[in-house]
Amino acid sequence: MSAEALLAAYTHGPGRVVEPGASPRTAAPEGPRVPLTALRGRFGAALGRLLSDVATPLRWEPWNQYNDHRAYPSARAAATVDLVVDGRWTLDPVRRALVGDGTPAVDGPVRVELVRRRDRLSPGYRDFGDVLTELEVGHVAAALVEHAARLGLVARVSGLTVTVAFDGVTPEPAPVPRRSSGVGPRGIAADPRPLPESALRAVVAVLNDPPAGSPVRDDLRHRLAVRNVEGVADGWYAVDGGLRLVSPGPAVAGLRPVFGHPPGTIHVASMNLALVTTGDPAAAVASGGPDGYRALLRAAGAMAQHVGTAAASAGAFCRPARSTDDGPLEAMVGAPPSHVLLYLLLAGRSRGTGFTYDLTPLET
Repeated sequence: MSAEALLAAYTHGPGRVVEPGASPRTAAPEGPRVPLTALRGRFGAALGRLLSDVATPLRWEPWNQYNDHRAYPSARAAATVDLVVDGRWTLDPVRRALVGDGTPAVDGPVRVELVRRRDRLSPGYRDFGDVLTELEVGHVAAALVEHAARLGLVARVSGLTVTVAFDGVTPEPAPVPRRSSGVGPRGIAADPRPLPESALRAVVAVLNDPPAGSPVRDDLRHRLAVRNVEGVADGWYAVDGGLRLVSPGPAVAGLRPVFGHPPGTIHVASMNLALVTTGDPAAAVASGGPDGYRALLRAAGAMAQHVGTAAASAGAFCRPARSTDDGPLEAMVGAPPSHVLLYLLLAGRSRGTGFTYDLTPLET
């Protein structure tokens, strides 16, 4: 089993073949429905808010090719993760309802299972669709952890299960950062003005101190490319307890030859920040068994979610990407020979806000 896990990991690396096409349509869950707004009691109301704010569409962008936006990014907006509460009620995100028999418990704690739906991605992604799905599982788990704290709840992740309970603390009202993967009706690019240093510091802070309960790991390796940030020299930085310059120079511009999208789609050289995350699949499988590699991907997705939230709180977008020439990029950041690319995040300040329909529930 461990050998099969490692074979999958290396199949996902350099030389992979991806032929994306139209994402297949999948049916909504069927059965009796309980609206999230109908969950009673203090815990039920908070749980309903948590599920609604994290896992349902929050805005619609008519100009965007993939215009269904939630609190976390999803490849091609396919939403490849289902949420199942206590093993009995599946979340219908479009109708904001739980589907299942009986009445959901509202006195907590509850288990929220993250069910992988790779079938919602185009078959053209082949085995690489598993990578995108596992990264998304990490995003969803981390989003639940982050937002639970804003609602007086605590969420802890174990594998594919998130346990949600009362925190016992009444939260202070706080705005939810408006996450964005970038405004790009004519291609995604960063505002040419310098990025405030506070945005960089927010990203560094969460990399070094992620929220408790998140499925992040300490065996991820991060290298951060910086360009046009106020008061900070351009170059590659290590993020290990702080921010340490390891290679000065035009690091972000150096990503152009290894990036898979043309400038008219994503102008990588305009970005202010680029975070490259790598990890060691063999070590992860040796310590965690056959699921070790998938857990490594989920950890990278969780950290990416926290980085995206930190960027949003500082007024910046964060665009996840996996369309790269992995080997040269791994060499560019000086990754150890046993490491493989797990994720690339691009961040900057948007050139505009775009026109959107706000789908946030009225009660929020």
